[in-house]
Amino acid sequence: MSMSARQMMSDRAARDVAKAEFDAQYALIKADLQERGLAGRIADEAVEQARTIFDEAVAVVEEHPGVVGGTLAALVLWLFRNPIIAWVQKTMGSASR
Repeated sequence: MSMSARQMMSDRAARDVAKAEFDAQYALIKADLQERGLAGRIADEAVEQARTIFDEAVAVVEEHPGVVGGTLAALVLWLFRNPIIAWVQKTMGSASR
């Protein structure tokens, strides 16, 4: 048997092993999709990502509570800026009379 024939047989054997592994993985994915469906898999992934983000947020708050509190206070002040400005103007206007 020539060197190229041995190489070809070796390559075919490697291809067959890779195809068998692929087919096994494909069968598992297909069975999982049939069991839970695509929507179930998407929902599971979304819940997992939300948990990860929540855990990271908790870690940041635990490490920097003052910064988070100050940021939240600034956000509340910004959201209610118009009523606060109106109240200050009303208070200053009645104080000057």
